[in-house]
This record gives sequence, C-alpha cells and structure tokens, in this order.
Amino acid sequence: MTGYPDYLVIVLTLIAAVIACGCMAVGGEDELPDDCISGIGTVTYVDLEGGFYGIVADDGERYLPTDLPAEYRKDGLRVRFTADVARDNATIQQWGTPIDIVSIEEGDTRRTVTMNGTITYIDLEGGFYGIIAEDGMNYYPSNLLEEYQIDGLRVRFSADVEEDTAGFQMWGTPVKIRAVEPIGVARLVAGNGTVTYVDLEGGFYGIVADDGEAYLPLGLNEIWLVDGMDVTFVARVMEDVMTYQMWGTPIEVIAIDKAGNATFVAVNGTVTYIDLEGGFYGVIADDGECYLPLELDDRYRVDGMRITFAGRVARDTVTIQQWGTPVEILDVLWACSQCGGTTGVANPAAVWCTEQGHAYEVRKNPDGSEHGVCIFANGTEIDAWDYYWQTH
Repeated sequence: MTGYPDYLVIVLTLIAAVIACGCMAVGGEDELPDDCISGIGTVTYVDLEGGFYGIVADDGERYLPTDLPAEYRKDGLRVRFTADVARDNATIQQWGTPIDIVSIEEGDTRRTVTMNGTITYIDLEGGFYGIIAEDGMNYYPSNLLEEYQIDGLRVRFSADVEEDTAGFQMWGTPVKIRAVEPIGVARLVAGNGTVTYVDLEGGFYGIVADDGEAYLPLGLNEIWLVDGMDVTFVARVMEDVMTYQMWGTPIEVIAIDKAGNATFVAVNGTVTYIDLEGGFYGVIADDGECYLPLELDDRYRVDGMRITFAGRVARDTVTIQQWGTPVEILDVLWACSQCGGTTGVANPAAVWCTEQGHAYEVRKNPDGSEHGVCIFANGTEIDAWDYYWQTH
C-alpha cells in the first residue's frame, strides 16, 4: 500500500504532461484533439522564400514545422511525428499548415522522393513508362496506373524507392508510387509594366502592368527593386500561393529587362511540323500567332504536342524558313504529346480549309513525302498551308 501514492503521482504527472503538450501520443490519431496531428511523413526541402523544410505526410497533407530540430532537416528523411497546429502563426512561406513539434523520431527506413516529372514512354524491353524528374533522375514505377500512362504527361508524384528491387529494364531507379497527380497547363503573363513601391505591410515592390493589372513578384532580384523603373517581363502565375501582402497576383519572374531592351512572349500552343524548306517544327499559338523556336529541343519536336513556354523574341535573327516569329525559348513549363487520351491535334491548315467550305486532300510528293491541298468549288487547288497564311 505504501506504493499507491507514488503510483498516483506518476499517473497525475503523465496526465499533466499530456495536457501541457496538447497532444496524445503518436498512434492515437483517432483520439487527438482538433488542434493536434500525429502521423508518418517525409521531411522535404522546399526551395521557396530562401528555402525551408516541411513535412509531407503519407496522406498528402503538408505541414510547416516552426521548430524542426536540426538533426531532422534532411530532405527525404522518413519521420514519425506529433505536433500542435499553430493556428495563430502566419508564415511568409505560405506553404502547408504551421505546426509546433511535440515529438519526432525517425520513422520507417523507406527512402521517399517527392517531386515533379514527365511520364515518358521508354522503347526498351518491350516498352514501358518511366518518369523523368525535373532534377534529371529517372524513375521506374512498378505500379503506375493506366490513366497516367501518357507519354509527355507532366505530374507531381511521391514514391518509395524500392532499394532491393532491380528493374528488368535496367532503366531508372525502381519506385512504388504513393501518390501522383497531373500538373495542368501553367498560366503565364508577359508584357510591360512599372516597378512600384507599395507602402503596405512594412512596404514591398510590385509591378503594375501597362494594362492596369497588379503583380507581386516573389524573390525578385533586388537590382529590379527600383520605384518607377519601366520594365518588360515574362512570369509564371503562382496559382496556389497566398501572400501576407494581399496585393496583386503572385508571380515567379522567368525573365525581366528594362523596357525596350527585349520583347518577351508567353505562349500556349501546338507544335506543328511545317513541310517547307526541308521541313521544320513551329508553334502555332492558341491566339493564331506563329512562332519559330530556335534550337528546339528534340523532345519537343512532336507534331501535335501541346506546349506552354516563355520566350524572348529574336529581333535581329533572319531565318531561311521565313515562317513565324523567331523566338529563343527561355523555359518550357508544360508539354504533353498525348493528353486526354488523344494523339496530337488536327492539322490547322486542314481545319481552316474545311471550315471555309472547301475540300481538303493529302497528296504524295515524288520523294514520298506528303502535302495537303485545299480544293475550291470551281476545281482550283492551292497548297493548304499557302491558303492558311494568305488568309491569316
């Protein structure tokens, strides 16, 4: 009986500890208070706002620890953690749910990768689909669902590295997919504007475009932070980013220069094979403009491929093709050769011909190549692309 008071003290101490930290132990997720979370995830380095470490839980939720111990700041480290939700903590990162770590330890030993990449058909060993990540690494997923087996599809994925598995294809690192989702067409903006100092929330710099739109550039080099400077720029719209400034549309600037020094373009369009001057690939933008990308990477030379790119107009460049506006591609943000289960996109010249009420036929050239002709009601024929350009 003499041990009973000691036992009671221990129990009361444990209860007090639970109340003090606000969370129950890891593994009791079903009984956790609303302000507590507990689970297993992967520490991930996020290269935004100067760089920081977050935790991507196995259920896909993202958490931003306010006090992650230094020994756990390792990209890809698997951890088991318990934390309090920091509801009143506003962060400049605007990434994930802010949390205060209560307890953390290394979790299972599986190595996990989480990143963006491109689904790619590999014509080896009978053919299979791999993922080429943005960092250049190749991954062979053993369980990629059929709906994602689309050559050129951009995805964000999380996967466990299968350390003891050797893929018979001998291509890429074998992985087992945890989660995968397609990345849609990126939204780009391009034009001229004025850098403007905004005296709110401690003060910051934005860009007011000539059309009146306001943009908040994230991470812009300080040499451009000059109030009243006229600039030209092309940028990616950060769709899912919230900023504490609550001013303008957040953007990631791809290229910027003083107004008049350059012309930037933001293009959503279709790669198209042009059968002129020996044949070459151009891009017909969704607004009808035509662009001739200089030194187009081989992976984008696919007739009918949908593409989104930021480019700089090559003003002083004269090309033998004499077709479209020559551009230097600065960044390809999205490309897909086979989206939505369709292969390519219809030939714009053929579509235009038939839309005008004429007949369209494909004819063979003496060398075996093909070309299209537009046939008018009176029997007159004209090369379909010649007709397209004459009427655009």
